Amino acid sequence: MNVKRVPEGYFIVLGGLNLDILAKPSGSFRLGDSNPGHIIRRPGGVGFNIARNLARIGRKVTFLTARGDDRSGDDLWQTADEPGIDLSHALLREGYSSSHYLAIHDEEGDMAVAINDMAVFDTMRPDEIESWIPLGDQDHSDCIGAIMEPNMPEEVLHALASRWNVPLFADAVSQAKCKRLTTSLPYLQGLKVNRIEAEALSGLLVTSIPEAIRAGKGIMEKGVKTVCLSLSEEGALFMNETMTILAKPWRIVHEANATGAGDAMASAFSWASVQAFPLEEIARFGVAASSIAVESEEAVNPLLTLDLLKKRAKLIQVEVIK
Repeated sequence: MNVKRVPEGYFIVLGGLNLDILAKPSGSFRLGDSNPGHIIRRPGGVGFNIARNLARIGRKVTFLTARGDDRSGDDLWQTADEPGIDLSHALLREGYSSSHYLAIHDEEGDMAVAINDMAVFDTMRPDEIESWIPLGDQDHSDCIGAIMEPNMPEEVLHALASRWNVPLFADAVSQAKCKRLTTSLPYLQGLKVNRIEAEALSGLLVTSIPEAIRAGKGIMEKGVKTVCLSLSEEGALFMNETMTILAKPWRIVHEANATGAGDAMASAFSWASVQAFPLEEIARFGVAASSIAVESEEAVNPLLTLDLLKKRAKLIQVEVIK
């Protein structure tokens, strides 16, 4: 598999940067009881995870986000300062607390429940992000692509999607927030969703692969050119107007943590699409990135490199359905 060269430039990632507080029991998870276990604090957020995945495979990233003027924001900014990620365009919103995300996982590493405090994003206004518009102007910048996620209001997302002229992708994030992308769908080159997000955006039930295909087609009818629909352990569907591909992961030796798998898939899906790969290879890269992500306790696998992604992509099984 030969990786094509694209012009040097940066990806924009628009999304959340949170202080993640993550808990996992030492033994079986018992709801309604005190569970001995481990609690960690680290920078996270879908947008930040996507940015880190891209940086680890060698792409420069301009990360567009917001933070509060609190002590947590100061600490978060210091720990989030990573090579390859430019934070200089982020908004400092006075009077707001920085974003926090609390998640409790079961003994298998799957999320049992989560609570987020993201008012610093939820209250953003289009007039606050005018300085971000030129960053996604391909005619006057070095931007080669952009990825957004709906932790910000629909009006902010649309203001950017309708004025940027670079290949634009999105991660749907959650059933509750994905509809914020509704008015931006016609501008998307690609969209990554899971089953419940596909149901929310298409209005169709997704309990089987044929139903998932119908839901993906329903989303494309709203203007999205390519859909990546994650099916968890069954792999993922990758669909455009001419082809549907089912890609299945290779055998996972050790699944340490499911957190971040979707973010990794969205990153590789977007990156491979900008590389102008055929859909079959885009599918291989997307599922390969997800399989690498779940092998680490971290939301972004520190072992991820472009070479590892290329090697793992060769192991992904693909089936052309149409």
